[in-house]
Amino acid sequence: MNADVKNQAAGVLKAVWGCAKRFAVNTLRRTLILGRYTLICGQQQRLRRAQRRLGGAVLQALAQGEVNPMLTEGVKDALGKARVIQAGKDKQYQAIEGIREKIRTAWASAPPPRAAAPPPEEGPSGPEGN
Repeated sequence: MNADVKNQAAGVLKAVWGCAKRFAVNTLRRTLILGRYTLICGQQQRLRRAQRRLGGAVLQALAQGEVNPMLTEGVKDALGKARVIQAGKDKQYQAIEGIREKIRTAWASAPPPRAAAPPPEEGPSGPEGN
């Protein structure tokens, strides 16, 4: 009986430790997601600035009399910079999705909690009622 209680206590402790460990790791992963969203905000600011410069370059090319302003060197450079910033932003979103998938699989792979063992039934030689 005493060994059985010790085994049950060890099992419960192991389950609690596993849950606490997964919770701590997933909290760190959520912090990483928050950091990546912060980076995305900075990249969004840079993207807006690059788009403003692109628009200014297009207007400047039109003012100079260009028929197709997208073929000028300044517009191509501004467009390339905007695409690079957008690609970096997309890469951050993909990394966030990967972290979220790790969080999902961490809880999905956890063993289900064990049900409490039913109390031992009293046999015919056990104490009888009144």
